[in-house]
Amino acid sequence: MKNPGTATLIIVLAIILIVGIFVVFQERPGDEEKIPDLTDEQNTVSATPTPSLTITTRPTITTGATTMGISTTSVTGTATTTERTLLPTTAPTPVPTQVRRPVEFTLDSGTPSSCGLTCRETTATITNTGDETAHSVCVILEVFNEVGERISINSAPSLERCLGDIEGESSRSEIITINADCGFLAGKCVGHTLILKTRATSVEKSQTFPDSIMPV
Repeated sequence: MKNPGTATLIIVLAIILIVGIFVVFQERPGDEEKIPDLTDEQNTVSATPTPSLTITTRPTITTGATTMGISTTSVTGTATTTERTLLPTTAPTPVPTQVRRPVEFTLDSGTPSSCGLTCRETTATITNTGDETAHSVCVILEVFNEVGERISINSAPSLERCLGDIEGESSRSEIITINADCGFLAGKCVGHTLILKTRATSVEKSQTFPDSIMPV
């Protein structure tokens, strides 16, 4: 019979060997887990798919019967599949709507010339700067001195000239003669500043123009 100490030593060595192999396999690094490359994922730009249309054509199957009562079946055509690329659609460019300008007046009173001591004559031009037609246009003139006294014109409190219709972007000129009634010995005019007030009226609007000074 063998020595029991030797047998025990062999068993211990075997156990140590088995434990060592187990530890080695436990500590052996496995395949490293692959870390996804976020950079590639972030920098990858997916292309926009091109829209397409798939058209499938199927054969036509016709059934019938002969004069003997035997059923017949005929097939016409073949099955086909066609894919067509659709062109991208774009929204139409909106066309701006042209807004027509309303009636608006400008007035050029011209340069008055003397036709007497208290008489002045000028060629005035009124213009409709809008796009719409101004209907029944009239121009009204009034004269006051600097203290607010009304000066009659041609024996009337004011002078009115009606010019009819004026189309958009059109003008009308009129020669205007102003005979100012300045009272006894022209006391309302001589030594005073005369102020001419003008306004235009039409069916569409009424407009007052800036005052102008009449030399005496």
